[in-house]
Order: sequence, then structure tokens, then C-alpha cells
Amino acid sequence: MSTRPQTVKMTGLATARGFAVGPVFIYRGEGDVPIPEYLVPPERVEDELMRLKHAARETKRDLETLIAAVRERSGSGAERVFESHLMILEDPILAQQAEDKVRKDRLNAEAAVRRTVDSARASFERMNDPYFRERVRDFDDLERRILRILAGLGAEPVLSPDVPSIIVANDLTPSETVRLPRNSVLGFALNGGSSTSHVALLARAMGVPAVSGLGDVTSQVSPGETMLLDGTNGIVTLRPSVSSVLSFRDLVERQRELNEEASLVYPAGTLKDGSQVKLLANFHQGVPPESLREHGARGIGLYRSEYLWIGHDREPTEEEQFIAYREVAELASTLDPDGEVTIRALDVGGDKAMRGVSTEPNPFLGNRSIRYLLSFPEVLKTQLRAVLRASVFGKVRIMYPMVACLEEIDAAAEVLEQVKRELDAEGVAYDRSIPVGMMVEVPSAALNAEAFAAKVDFFSIGTNDLVQYTLAADRGNESVAHLYQPANPAVLSLVRMTVAAAKKHSIPVSVCGVSASDPLIGLLWAALGVDHLSMSTTYIPVLAKLFSRLSREDLNEISDVVCALGGGATAVEVVEKCRQAVASKIPDLDNIII
Repeated sequence: MSTRPQTVKMTGLATARGFAVGPVFIYRGEGDVPIPEYLVPPERVEDELMRLKHAARETKRDLETLIAAVRERSGSGAERVFESHLMILEDPILAQQAEDKVRKDRLNAEAAVRRTVDSARASFERMNDPYFRERVRDFDDLERRILRILAGLGAEPVLSPDVPSIIVANDLTPSETVRLPRNSVLGFALNGGSSTSHVALLARAMGVPAVSGLGDVTSQVSPGETMLLDGTNGIVTLRPSVSSVLSFRDLVERQRELNEEASLVYPAGTLKDGSQVKLLANFHQGVPPESLREHGARGIGLYRSEYLWIGHDREPTEEEQFIAYREVAELASTLDPDGEVTIRALDVGGDKAMRGVSTEPNPFLGNRSIRYLLSFPEVLKTQLRAVLRASVFGKVRIMYPMVACLEEIDAAAEVLEQVKRELDAEGVAYDRSIPVGMMVEVPSAALNAEAFAAKVDFFSIGTNDLVQYTLAADRGNESVAHLYQPANPAVLSLVRMTVAAAKKHSIPVSVCGVSASDPLIGLLWAALGVDHLSMSTTYIPVLAKLFSRLSREDLNEISDVVCALGGGATAVEVVEKCRQAVASKIPDLDNIII
């Protein structure tokens, strides 16, 4: 008598929200393209250069075809991933480096491509931030594309399950991901990757749930087996029982109904008594603009300008920055009658490497963010000129990162005034009352919040770094991940201090750290008095529905319950107490934050 195979649950990283149930399709990958390396005879150097340039032209043609196909098929903005590949391909400095390796070092084209890409790839691999480490996949994908052409292998093979399936793989490149027909993909379950990988970005753009970092899921399943995939909590279930499958299908349907209801019925951040906790989007190049509208974002609470710098060999010009800022200002104005964009000044250093910025022994405590900008005022002036010029195309706010002391705000204000005088002299229009704010992401800023509040127009709490610096726990270090606690009482005290100073001086305060994406923590910030929450767009619908079920009085009561715990509580106890307080107001809470 045969026994039923044992059910197994595997936990990974919650990469893209949502649920899926269906058969497994295992993708093993195409393997590496052979890369010979040899010296080219002097008389054949020009021929080798022609091979290199021909491969670049063919790669460009393939990418342009792919971009058009992805744009027509998905309409979700996923083509921006490949537009970034095209931008890398057309980078004149990278192209020159590859040509120099052929012309000067007499390397064959394949080796020249590999060595050039290796150099660029290395700068990203040194970064602590998982998002930037994952940008290595851009170079991997582009390199494979060029090398296949040089090897005469032609177009990449088509990958397509016969029936809608959950794709199980070690990892996927962006090209492999988008080659999958959307109606054939129920979800992604990956051995590697992270919540900031391109698979994550594309999965969210496609509206497909995903779990990454599962370790070895590919060896644990067989093709055609049923899998339950929970992209909200980062769990996959192998060989589930019949009753589990039926329950999970109900969960899939409830999630679909919730997203439709929350996106269409509830104005994002409107409480049941009509008061507001505005829900905004974190945004940068590569995020599909359509997702902001689809999920109900009412503005852009954080525009990460560093993406205009990172991965390139030069500083973007004032005109290039102006075009980018103008586009995002115009986008924000389409989201809400009062839709605005907060442009963060260049936040470089720490875990965000950039060419020309020297590596320091302790970069998180080094010359980063506002410190870097004040060390190189011409970089700051160029950026401020571009932001001010863009401010006539929408509601724009300027925000300085990692401010630690009053002298930094005063120095930045002086540079801004210089820029305004220059634009006035040139007759260039700009918003003369443009709001200027700062991020509160180091303890000194929170402890001295009242003095800062007298000098700025708004605060934005960056919980990613505030938690890291308060608890001395590197947010990129897995060995101390358990100490990275947004709900730790010490962090809550700093947030309350910041909010109190903002209220006293009548300036708004927002949270733009990733903690705002957690429904319970996001509610907690609002209960403590935060005016705006900025997050990844896919998390907005759940918070929108939660807020629609609460009043300002309810939030005040939740705050009282949590604050009564004092400093003797653990972060886990704070979250649980918050959950209980919210559940007392919303009995079906667990059905909403599924």
C-alpha cells in the first residue's frame, strides 16, 4: 500500500506579493557561453574590432526588438529593465574600454567583453545593499547576449510551459524572465535571488507572486507536482494535501478581490472619518510608472536620484538630470490633484558605490550622502539647478539625506541660495517657495529634531538607516538580522521625538523606509503621528483598506496601547500588542493582511 509523499514547507524571501497554486515547471538554465581568450595577431586587430562592433550592433537590434515586444505584451513598464541594458551597451566609456582591450592589448573580442564587464560587475558586487548587488544581473544578461552573437549561437531559445505553471529555477536573468508568456506564469520560486532582484521587479510589474532565496527548491520538487506559493510571507509548500490546495485557492481568490477592492474603492490613505494618512510611492528609474496608478499611489514620497549616477562612468549632466526630474514631476501630478514628488539629493557612499568615490575603511560612517555633497559643492549645485528648473512642471520638494548636525543644513541652504541667485540672473523660472526638507535617519537628527524643525519645511524618516544606526546592526548582514527591529522601543522613542518636533513647528513628517511596507508597522507609524507613508506600490492597497476601516481616534488609541509598554518591551511584544490593538478595531484583520 503506497503512502502519500510528505508535505514540505520551505521559507525564503517574500519577493513579490500574492499567492499562486499550480504545477511546477523546472527551468535549469542555459549554461555559460564558452569564452576563449587569446592574443590576436597585429594584422587581425582591425578584423577583431569589426567583430566586436558587429556584435554590439546586433545586440542593440535584439534589445530594441525585445523592448518593443515587452512593451506591447505587458504594458507594465517591464521594458525599462532592457532599456537599462541598452543604456549600458551604449555607454561610450564601456565601449571604449572594450575596444582598447582589442586594439591595445590585442585581446580577442570575447575576452575583451568579459574583462570589461568583469570590471563593471565588480563595483556592484562590492556593495552591501542587496538591490545594487542584484544589478550585477544586468551585466550578466547583457554579456551573455553579446557572447552568444560572437559565438554564432543566434537568438536565445524559447522557454514556455505547456500549461500555466509556477516556474522553479536556481535564478533567472531578466531576458529569461520576460521570455515567459504572462499567461503561462503563475509565480516564481527561486533558489537564489533577493527581494530586490530583477526577477522581483519584473514579477511585481507582471503582477506575479514570487519567493526567492529558497536555497535548494529545485532539487526538492519534480515537474508537474503541485506547489503552493505565498509571495506575501515568503513560503512555498511542496506536495500539499487536497484540503490545503482547496484552502489556498480560496486565499488566491480573496487576495484578488482585496486588491481590486482596495485599488478601486478606497482613496489611498483616507480614514473612515475623512482624515488622511497619505500613501505615496518610493520611485526610481526601472519602476513601472503604471504601477503607481494601478495601486493608488497619491504621489512620490521618495525619488532616489542616485540611480542617475550609479553604474555609469560619469556624472549625469544638468540637462540629463533636468529631464529625469521633469518627467517624475509630471508623473506625480497625474496621481492626485495635490500629487507631489520628493527628490532626494544624491545619496552616495555607504552601500551605494559610485565611480570617483573612494572606498573608505568604514563607509557607513564616512563621507557619504550630504557629507559627500558638501565636500563637492559643484555636484550639489548642478543637481539643485536641475531640480529647481523641473519644479515648474509639478509640485517638487528637495530632501537632503543623512543630515546629522545643524551645520550641514545651514551649508546646504547656502548652496541652494547661491543656485537661486544664479537662476534669477539667467532669467530661469523655478518654484521660489519650493519646500526643502531632510531625512531623519541618524539618532542625532531625531534627538535634535526640534532645532532641525525650525530650519526645514518637512521631515522624512528613513527607517532603514535609523534602525541600523540606533541598534548598531548592519542591515545587510544576515548574522545580525535578528537585531534589525523597526519596532524596537528605542527606535519608537526616536520616531515619537521626531513627530513631536514636527507637530510643534507645524511641518509634515513622513516615513520612507521599507518598514512602511509592513501593514502593521505602517499603521503603527501613522498611529504615532506620521502624516505620509511612502513604500513599494504593491503594498499600498492593503494599507488603503486598513486605513478605511479606522478613524483618527482609533489610531490614537492604538498609539496609547503601544506607548504604554514603555522601554521594557521587546520588538516582538510591541508588534504583537499592535496587532491585538488593530484587531480589536478590525476583527477580520487576518483576512486583509494575508
